[in-house]
Amino acid sequence: MDNLLVCVCVLASLIGKTNTLFVDGCPIWGCRPSGSFSLYLKVPRENASISWISELTMDPVPNPLGCVADSVNIVCQSNGPFKEDKGYVSLFVQNGTVHWRDRVLHFPTLPLLDNYGDVTGSDGRNLVHYDADGKTYPIINCCGLVPTFSMQLVGTQYLLLFGEQGGLVVRETDAIPVAVIFLHDTIQNTNGTFLPISQPVVSGQRFYLLTEFVPEKDSYDPTVLNLQRLYAIDVHTRLANIMTVAWFYNFEMEDQNLKFERANNNKSRIVKRKEHLKRITDNLNSKQNLMWDYSSNSVFVTLPPPYMSTSKSLNTFWIFQDMNDTIKRTFHSDSLHVTHMATFEPDSYMSPDTSGGNAYIWVSTEDGMLLKLEANGVVDQCIDLNKLCNASVEISTKIMLTREEDGSDDVIVMGVQCPSGTKSNNYIIAILNDGQGASSLLWKFPVPNNMQPKGQLCASRGADLQIKDQMIFYAEESGQSAKIISIH
Repeated sequence: MDNLLVCVCVLASLIGKTNTLFVDGCPIWGCRPSGSFSLYLKVPRENASISWISELTMDPVPNPLGCVADSVNIVCQSNGPFKEDKGYVSLFVQNGTVHWRDRVLHFPTLPLLDNYGDVTGSDGRNLVHYDADGKTYPIINCCGLVPTFSMQLVGTQYLLLFGEQGGLVVRETDAIPVAVIFLHDTIQNTNGTFLPISQPVVSGQRFYLLTEFVPEKDSYDPTVLNLQRLYAIDVHTRLANIMTVAWFYNFEMEDQNLKFERANNNKSRIVKRKEHLKRITDNLNSKQNLMWDYSSNSVFVTLPPPYMSTSKSLNTFWIFQDMNDTIKRTFHSDSLHVTHMATFEPDSYMSPDTSGGNAYIWVSTEDGMLLKLEANGVVDQCIDLNKLCNASVEISTKIMLTREEDGSDDVIVMGVQCPSGTKSNNYIIAILNDGQGASSLLWKFPVPNNMQPKGQLCASRGADLQIKDQMIFYAEESGQSAKIISIH
């Protein structure tokens, strides 16, 4: 597995918490370990046009996450007619034709892609590495890690994987396992484990994980549930005690309505542990719950209602500043129902500005608004997507924040669905923000065959191939077929 070591170390040198050279395209879930959903890209300033549409026959992917891409390779989740066609598919950047197929994995999450086009990925059962031409290296068994979130890269030498029973597994980049921990605890005299409920995000050697308590016994009273917890966990470069909890934050203690609900809940029933596990399984990667911002050293959290909660509220929104060995809550809102988040993370940056500085993020909300927030939660700018698009808008992909270079204006790109009569029309839209409070719709691109785009958008920069930069996305016709589409 020496090539796995080379592949991931190259990726780490490009997207780790150091002064770096460049990140080519969007090589990982969220484009960077921080989950910033930001990338460098020359987005068309006039109408976008089709570069290519994949010709491969593909059914809709369960829980589609999109693709990863750089200037060498495009790798997407696949769902062909045979069992061997449900792993990754690699496409040529120039025309979207099939380069090679992964015949090992079964509905994997998004892989890590390095700047040479090499791929490292997992479905929770196996860990694989392919070179850019699809050559397979020894397959590593990952027993007990199903279902899994997308594999993460911590620091420059560790891979982080997750299991349905709560196991957090660290492997070196040569695939050798070095540590595993379970977040066990006792809540209300009930033993259990805090299980991951969202994709973790990374800051250097530290990762952040959103969890929910699940009792260890097969059946339990749901009143012992509902405790959700944010963890900061460090991965150390040493021989022993490699993973340690830096701090954690309990959300349930802040929710007075939920405590009242518990006290007055006379309809408690016995819940089976597998029901809770299925709920977590069904929602893997379905929402973006965490994002880390380097410039303010802050963690942004969209908190879903706890399992078995009868509360009618949607996600709550939180901002925390990481103070290394403790946490400072800087913002909390029960009315700001955030659905997606993005913040620009440049390739090279100095140490975090712990005062908050001029840091800001973009968030979308349940009611079709796009907000520019300062690191303390203050709304700096508000864009009404419904008004901008002259239609009712529902965002169907992650929002992606792009710039041509560090000092350029923000261009936010996303997939949207707009109801019209008895049907809905699907588009990719691009919004230009000039940094002075003015925003405009650059273009509104109708998706071919009115397929619905889902997952993250990714990009391939074309300078090396002397072609235009491309925006690449997954789109599906529900229950029928799916395609990978490139626009420029």
